[in-house]
Amino acid sequence: MERALQRAKDILDSISEIEGFLSGLEEGAFVADRKSVLAVTHLIMIIGEAAKHLAPGIEDRCPDIPWRDVRSMRDRIVHEYGTINPRLVWRIATNDLAPLRAALLKERDFLTSC
Repeated sequence: MERALQRAKDILDSISEIEGFLSGLEEGAFVADRKSVLAVTHLIMIIGEAAKHLAPGIEDRCPDIPWRDVRSMRDRIVHEYGTINPRLVWRIATNDLAPLRAALLKERDFLTSC
């Protein structure tokens, strides 16, 4: 459980960092800023890798999260890095991370109570 708890923390930390990178940015400014795009893309990759090592049963405890998509995004970034659309990165960062954060906070509470 310790490893799964650390992976949940890694995801939560990455989400917080992404929020910091996006603070005050509009989509156009984000897409035009290669450093921000690369930083957020890297953090999404970390989220996908960490999601592969969460505690068994997370899909049942947090069924509203598309876990397969979260995990596969890491593979897509690693293997298709030259074709990742910055607007897709923006959409993931601005639309998908809040529900993921809520699920991981729930998971963290579950793991610490075990």
